[in-house]
Parts: sequence; structure tokens; C-alpha cells
Amino acid sequence: MQWKEAARRAVHWSLPAGLTGLSLGWTVYAVGEILAHQAPAALAFTVAGIYDAVWLYALAMETAHRRQGSKATLPTALGWLFLITSVAVLFTHGLLYATAVVAVIGAVVPAAAKATLIMAVEREATRISPQAQAQIDAVRSATRDQVAIGRAVTRAKADRQTTAAVLEREEHKARGKAQKTRHKAAEKLMEVTAEHPAADVPEEVPPLFSDEDLARVLGQWTQGGVSPTVSPQVGPVSPAPELPASQGAGHTPLDWSELAQVAAVAGVDTPQPGEPLSEDQLTVVLRWLRHSQNPPLSYRKALAAYRGAGFVAKEERVRKAYAALEAEDAQP
Repeated sequence: MQWKEAARRAVHWSLPAGLTGLSLGWTVYAVGEILAHQAPAALAFTVAGIYDAVWLYALAMETAHRRQGSKATLPTALGWLFLITSVAVLFTHGLLYATAVVAVIGAVVPAAAKATLIMAVEREATRISPQAQAQIDAVRSATRDQVAIGRAVTRAKADRQTTAAVLEREEHKARGKAQKTRHKAAEKLMEVTAEHPAADVPEEVPPLFSDEDLARVLGQWTQGGVSPTVSPQVGPVSPAPELPASQGAGHTPLDWSELAQVAAVAGVDTPQPGEPLSEDQLTVVLRWLRHSQNPPLSYRKALAAYRGAGFVAKEERVRKAYAALEAEDAQP
């Protein structure tokens, strides 16, 4: 394990050390060559060596202080001073004795050495134990999970609100279109009525079934022996013909005297088969037929008995009167 740690440290410090060595060597050469035009070459390169030695010592002291976490005011100041000087010298040397590209590269080398050295020292100074790193990773993982879940919940709420808004908008648009259609229909009806007045106006088209009406009708059809898979008719648009007077085959014989008693209690004339009936007489006949058996007849059976007894009326009148009768019986 020791050799692995040594190899890791060598790799970690290889780049800062290499760049620092290259920077120092290049600086000695540049400073010495520039000073050689003003003094003997030996003296010029000696001064350049001393310059690099002081810079290297300042870097070493700064590195040691950084690793210990202590202040290094003087070494840090000297390090930055010598760095700026070296960058200027290498840039000037490149312009005087080479090209602008070489000048820029020479100026970048000491800056890169300084940067990598600082990063290496900071990495060594902040190194933590594997146990602490495992705890940090666990905390970060839990935090990421919470953030991801929070984002998912927020997006789901946003999607729900958006969908609700879209549905509400579609509902308002549908209501607006329906209102516009009703308005046009009313205007058309008034126009046609004004142009073509008629004395005998048919009854209004019955309203569409509500959910409760549909459930009740389906239940009545099932009780009456009709398959519930057949779609019930909401109501005829045009006036329905008179119900034919057919024979009530299969029904229990009716007690006609009881019909007269029911009519007397209601205060109306006794209804007669084949004659037009008032609303009260129609209600009397349906009440009489509904309670002619126990349990009371369903609508379909009562309608069949109504036809079998020979009474006539439009089907929508019979259905409307029978619904009112059912509502009356349902009251406590």
C-alpha cells in the first residue's frame, strides 16, 4: 500500500514539478541572455540563477505554509512578485530573440506552473479520510434523492394544474358554442314563426334524459323483460302519433269499477277508452293501471296495459304523466 500511495503522490505532483522546473530553466536562460548584453556572461547567468533560487525558495515556503494551514504573507508576496517579473522577462525575451508566439508561450509557462502548484497544495491540504468521504457521499446522495423527488412532485402538480386549466377552457368554449347555437336557433325560430304563423303548434320536444332518468328507465326496461342492451329513445323530435288501441292479451283483467272510484276521488269524469283525455284523466288512468297489480307495474307494463285497455294519447304525454306519478308515489 505504501508504494501505491507514493505512486499516487508522484503522479499528483508531477505536473506542477515539471512546469516549475521548465519555468525556472527558461527564466535562467532568458534573464542571463538579456543581462549578457550589459555584463559578462558568467555574471549575467549567476544573477539569473540567484533570481530563480530566490523564487524557488519562495515557492517552497509558500507551499509549506499552505499545507500547514498557516499564513505565508512574505513568501506569497515574493512568489507573486517573481511570477509577474518572470512573465514579463520571458515575454520580452521572446519578442527580442524569437517570435510573438514563443513570447506568449514563454509567458504562459510560469503562470501555469504557479496555478498547478497552488491546486496541488490545496488538494493535499484538504485531503480527508475515506470514512469522512463516504459520509459526505451518503449525504450528497440523500440530498439529490430529495431534490429529484421534490422536482417530480412539483412537475406533477404543475401538469395537474395545466390539465385542469385546459379542461376548464374547453368546457367554457363548449358552453359558449352551445349558447351561440341556442341563440341562433331562437332567432331562426322567431324568424320562421313570424313568416309562417301556425295555429296548431306541436308540443315542445321533451328535454334530454338526466343520469337519474336514464338509470330509472334502464331499470324499468329490465323489470319489464326488455334487454338493457337496447338503447332507450330520448324522445321523438316530431309529434308522435296516437297510441293504437290494442288488446291487452296476457294482462290481468282490469277492474273498471275501480277506475270509476279513482276518477270520483280525483274529481274528474270517468275516462273512456278511445276518447281524448285531459291531463287529470290521464293521471287517473295511469294511477289505476299502476296499482292494478302488486307490486306496481313498471312504465312499460303500464303502457302496454294502457294500450290494451283502448286508451289513446301521445307517448310523451303518457311518459311525462307516469314520471310525475312515480315522483308522487316516492314522496314520504
